[in-house]
Amino acid sequence: MVLKSYFDGGNQADSSQYDRISLATVCGTANQWKRFEIAWRKVLYKHKAEFLHTSDAVSLNNEFSKDKGWNKTLVDAFIGDCVKTIGKHIEIPAGTPRKRARAGLYPFTLTVPLEDWKRARKVNSKLPTAVPEVCTTESLGFCFKRGRSIGAKFYQLYFDQGEPFFGHAHDRMRNPKSKKYILSLKQVTHIGESDMRLVPALQMADLFAWCINHNDRVTRQWHRELHGLPWKALLLDYDRLLKPIPGALERIATWKLPRRKPTE
Repeated sequence: MVLKSYFDGGNQADSSQYDRISLATVCGTANQWKRFEIAWRKVLYKHKAEFLHTSDAVSLNNEFSKDKGWNKTLVDAFIGDCVKTIGKHIEIPAGTPRKRARAGLYPFTLTVPLEDWKRARKVNSKLPTAVPEVCTTESLGFCFKRGRSIGAKFYQLYFDQGEPFFGHAHDRMRNPKSKKYILSLKQVTHIGESDMRLVPALQMADLFAWCINHNDRVTRQWHRELHGLPWKALLLDYDRLLKPIPGALERIATWKLPRRKPTE
């Protein structure tokens, strides 16, 4: 069994513009993704949309501009149908109230508040210099944990192009020391970047990333409905940042990974 995971980030590592960085991940088997993609493309066809890019859709920019026939009502109807499709394909854990348990796609988000990260770095300078590295490594850990729980033998990792998260994952894939310690990396058969406009799974991850980064301003019905679905939203705040796995930071330092742009 192959677990295919898709990663899309929310916000950028710039504390002058944003107060947090999130990475959304959605995992699933090939058959689960095939059924989802068929349903998703039907929604795109129904609403005459080439793809979903949530921030552009909500702000009526680019492909979703008023000049191209879009307005708030049309966008809300479109994203509302996207959320309904997601609801039909994600996993329903056993014990969910008024829901029958069901296997399916597994979405989760990881969020790091930038102020918490800055405070934690002042206490522990061994923490990574870039928040995207924290998001990437933690998200990969949850991805591999998910794979082990369902008996996956191999992993395929797809990142939205042009984001810094792929670089941190790729560094670990190329490093013999990290692969010796993170055994699941040896089971990765594909890692690469993809154009989210062509990949429904990345569009789904993009929607989760947008929603978790705007969870303090839930004003649209589809936003409330997405938050009502069974998925995991993990917050790596100040206290958790100061409690890394004993010895993990020291071990990573010995890998001598390439230097990447630090978070300011």
